[in-house]
Amino acid sequence: MRPMYQYGAADVRYGQRIQLGTSSPIDLSGSASYSIGFWLRPRAPAYDGYLVMSGMSYYIGLHGMQLTLSIPGMNTPQRSELELLPDQWQYVLLVFESTGANAGSYALSVNGTPLIEGSISRVTASSGLFTLGTTTDAQFCNVAFWSAALPEGERQPVWDVPQPGSTLAACYSFSDGSTGDVSGHNRGAATFLEGAQVVMLAPAMRLVNAAVQPSPRDALAVVANGAPFSVQAWFNAHAPSDFQAASRTVFACKDPNNGYGFTMGLEWNGTGFNLQLSLSSAGSGEGWGHNLQLAPGDWHHLAATYDGTTLSIYLDGVIDMNIPCTFPSLAAPVWLFGASPDASVAGGAAYDFQGHLQAAGLWSRALSASEVQQYMASDPSDAEGCVAYYAWNGAILANQVTGNPPVLLNTAMPSIVVTPPAASTPPPGVSNTLVTAVQPSYRNQPSARWAAEEVPYPAQSPISRDQVDSILAAYEPVLAAVPGAMKDRLRSLFRNNLYLGLARANGPSGMPVGTIAGKVVGSEYVFYHHTAQGAVECGRMELAVDTECIGWVISVAATSICLLLSVVGLGFSASKAVSALRPLISESTALLKSVGDAAKGTTDASTVIRVIKALYIGGTLGKVFGAMLTGSWYTIALNCAMLILMVAGLFTTGGAYLAVVLAQLALNLVTLIVLIAQKPSNCC
Repeated sequence: MRPMYQYGAADVRYGQRIQLGTSSPIDLSGSASYSIGFWLRPRAPAYDGYLVMSGMSYYIGLHGMQLTLSIPGMNTPQRSELELLPDQWQYVLLVFESTGANAGSYALSVNGTPLIEGSISRVTASSGLFTLGTTTDAQFCNVAFWSAALPEGERQPVWDVPQPGSTLAACYSFSDGSTGDVSGHNRGAATFLEGAQVVMLAPAMRLVNAAVQPSPRDALAVVANGAPFSVQAWFNAHAPSDFQAASRTVFACKDPNNGYGFTMGLEWNGTGFNLQLSLSSAGSGEGWGHNLQLAPGDWHHLAATYDGTTLSIYLDGVIDMNIPCTFPSLAAPVWLFGASPDASVAGGAAYDFQGHLQAAGLWSRALSASEVQQYMASDPSDAEGCVAYYAWNGAILANQVTGNPPVLLNTAMPSIVVTPPAASTPPPGVSNTLVTAVQPSYRNQPSARWAAEEVPYPAQSPISRDQVDSILAAYEPVLAAVPGAMKDRLRSLFRNNLYLGLARANGPSGMPVGTIAGKVVGSEYVFYHHTAQGAVECGRMELAVDTECIGWVISVAATSICLLLSVVGLGFSASKAVSALRPLISESTALLKSVGDAAKGTTDASTVIRVIKALYIGGTLGKVFGAMLTGSWYTIALNCAMLILMVAGLFTTGGAYLAVVLAQLALNLVTLIVLIAQKPSNCC
């Protein structure tokens, strides 16, 4: 079966390659402009490896995790200062703008941030076929070629096949599992050599001796009071180990104090998985099962509906069992995905599931058979009676009905399941059109790995040691609500990322890379985006009363928005951030004051959250994102708005999800703190 969220990608290992078509779709002589863009997920460092190449001397490659660029005519290949993230999707775009015969300027960017820029003359033409891979270990999606330099407004990453147009010369998407050119020009199909292949990728929640608990704030007792309810999820169970019990809980709702409630899942009988259901109430306990011999490693959909007298169980959209029964009303119901609530064991849950879950949903009513099939392949969060829905197909982990994040128990974490296209058949009643995943997450800055060796405190830091200690101390209350097994790892990740950020904070223009800061130039306030190559102008604002203070506040707001977008997994343009925020802030005295007051606080770990919350409360973020985001995929904006809601809601409550968000922001947090420390004297 095919899970609800899945997409294809070209997969190459070291020594494998993919030939794109039978001729070059663009002119590489230097006398014509062109652009090359592709989504990349590098799995391991490659030293002087090739990602995309034409001939032997034209290539975009990797040195470790640093991008490299070679255009025939360069004295030496160029290398980026920042590293890519392994096992994360990132959008790589090369734009070459011809300035005459065999000459032009080039810009190689990742997720909208330029990493390698320059100009070149005496370009030597290359007419070789484009190939992917050869000496890298990576995955590719939506590899596109344009016969023009993309304008600034079209250089942002969009997780879709590019729109057909006069300049789109070729596009090898792979997202539907096919290998052909989908640009409309019908160029030759991609040829897979030495074992390269297309694979199907399904983002999901990885549960290995772990579980997910819906947020207590969602008050899901409404589906655990003996009344009708429905529950569903896609699952992919791992092959069992000799040290596991036979049962595998997919979902459960029980009172952990007395054990009343139900568990539903699988049972391993030595050769395959069978369905299993248990129901416990005062004075009785019953169990049911069905011998199915499901193989491990396959995707299946499991759903249960209860109408008050009968429990109906569906496997892959088809009714499997109808069980007359009566569900008890629970005094203290706890819902879990991947485990069974049990107060008698450490941690309060029996972790027995090994595998992945995706698209889990809960309803306060019984679904019909047709609705079970419908919501196998469509988002039910707006459906009548749906009280919780977790897609688990990207950076957004929250209940998409309420916006509340779940509690991740015992290091549950997002992951990706890889399967061959042949093992991916659509659910019943669904067309062969692939249901694709949401935009994958990526970040603009390198991140600390889980490592035995801690990152040392940097010798040169842009902020004082007292401020650093204050940031670390402010993170401890957030960790208080995190399960013990995760606490030390998140603390280590936060500290390592913060130290890495401090070590790399002093960019070539004296400001951290990624910061948006401005200064007065004549009668205007000019904003600069500080990149690895120096400061780049990204916006201007006419002088007004208290202009420096207004400019500083908009700099803080624009930087915080860009940093948040990098954590959410959306590309951004500094110029768009400034142009969208400038009129909103300069025209709103209340918003100006709230953002300014938040930014003037102490520089601790919650500074960025306070600024974001001030923007959210000011009613401005929706307008900002509406102005910044491009493309027709409205779910990007929806998911982004959800994260804002989560961050704002968790600001005062803490919890595991906020700990994860802060850990991801830690490396970038330094850019905001350094900017805040440069508050103008007239911002009292």
